[in-house]
Amino acid sequence: MRTLIYTIIIVVVLAASFLVYFTLTDFQPPAAEIIAGENPIGSIADWDEFSFLTWNVGYCGLDREMDFFYDGGKKVRPSDSSFQNNLNGIFRFLSEQDSVDFIFLQEVDTLARRSYYANELKLFSDALPNHVKCFATNYKVRYVPMPLLNPMGEVISGIATYTRPRPDVSQRYSFPVNYAWPLKLFMPDRCFIMQRFKCKNGHELVLINTHNSAFENADVLRQYEMWMLRSFVLHEYAIGNYVVLGGDWNENPPGYDRAKYYSCYHKKSGLTQIPEDYLPKDWHWAYDRKIPTNRDVDEAFRPGLTPTTTIDFFVTSPNVRVEYVKALERGFEFSDHQPVFMRIKLETDPLNNCPDDCSKKISELRDSIKMFGNKKPGEKPRKKVRKKH
Repeated sequence: MRTLIYTIIIVVVLAASFLVYFTLTDFQPPAAEIIAGENPIGSIADWDEFSFLTWNVGYCGLDREMDFFYDGGKKVRPSDSSFQNNLNGIFRFLSEQDSVDFIFLQEVDTLARRSYYANELKLFSDALPNHVKCFATNYKVRYVPMPLLNPMGEVISGIATYTRPRPDVSQRYSFPVNYAWPLKLFMPDRCFIMQRFKCKNGHELVLINTHNSAFENADVLRQYEMWMLRSFVLHEYAIGNYVVLGGDWNENPPGYDRAKYYSCYHKKSGLTQIPEDYLPKDWHWAYDRKIPTNRDVDEAFRPGLTPTTTIDFFVTSPNVRVEYVKALERGFEFSDHQPVFMRIKLETDPLNNCPDDCSKKISELRDSIKMFGNKKPGEKPRKKVRKKH
């Protein structure tokens, strides 16, 4: 009995010490911080068309043969050779996207056991030498103890944005709510990256790269994140700026229920869908309705059988015209997500940015002015009267 009591006391003391240590060393980023200072040459004055790419690279560890314990699978990380193959494949793909103006990446590891301690941020920067990189940490834990028999270990990871033009400023914004203690000690601290670029009309192009909370038990967290994003983008548009928001939302876009995938994909249902009225109706949701962007990772990918869905996409303000959007089919070869490409054009004519009722009034006024300038139907020309001197 004495031995049992001593054993219980030792276990309790060790567990308490473990939690105290991780509480004291918990990563606690500020609500907002500048992660790249102002740059006097960060202007896009001569630009009005831009290309975008968003991709959750899954830390180069979630290829088509991988399953993951958080999602019902058994594995924690791929084999060393599989990881290297994924890393090389993503590197090659990014190096081919050098002409894309803005690239949003999620789940980029800088130091983690799950990715064999490779600095993926540096390697991806080498693949995009003509881009300016910006990185925001959203997962920094000294030791993730799960699963117990094969712990994930240390993780330092985040989101990265690569831009061909130099931004005026880049900021990291923390989302306002996280898991309760002690679970929060071992979970990501979600955030988004915001960048500003000066336009020729004096307004700014505002870009946001986001990675919202995942898993079914994160519904409340996602609600807070969505409220914060909504208020942020509406304010920027209200002061005349152009807004592009994209990334991994971990929920379906408005209208997802009407998407029809190609027959080689099995469409998944049941995820939370962003309400149709989340943003005013003149905002543009840009996603591919035929090709999914994410697969379940409870087992290896099986075409036509594995549930797939769309959680990677963009939304743009009314003064931004979406000209093209396409999910790029990679067969989930190197990641459990597929990249999404988009091309946009800024609306520089202020009349094109008016609400529908305003545009209708302007059209009626133009017609009236045009009619007033022409002679009335059937009207005879007036004779000129010679003035007497």
